[in-house]
Amino acid sequence: MQIDVERAWESYGERFRKRFGDDKSPGSYVRFNKHMVQRLDRAAFEQRLEDYVSWHQECKSALASGSTISDALILEFEEAAAWIALDPPNVLEMFAGELGDPLSS
Repeated sequence: MQIDVERAWESYGERFRKRFGDDKSPGSYVRFNKHMVQRLDRAAFEQRLEDYVSWHQECKSALASGSTISDALILEFEEAAAWIALDPPNVLEMFAGELGDPLSS
């Protein structure tokens, strides 16, 4: 998957400022849902973006292979989302329709 890192960086800045204000400098800690994360500089952001994409693909691969997604995997995915100022998607909703209704038997 090709990502426009420049646009992703700009979007991150907008999301962070909207949620936490303009007074947080890179390195400042904030609570994002249940995670403590730092405001990232550009270099740190690129690594965290790669981490998020990797965990996203890991979740999708687990579902595609018929594996069970563990709580640990979901927590890693949620934390990766928090680091780039994204509210984590609900993993079950994220892949809704790909497996059918998980509550039906």
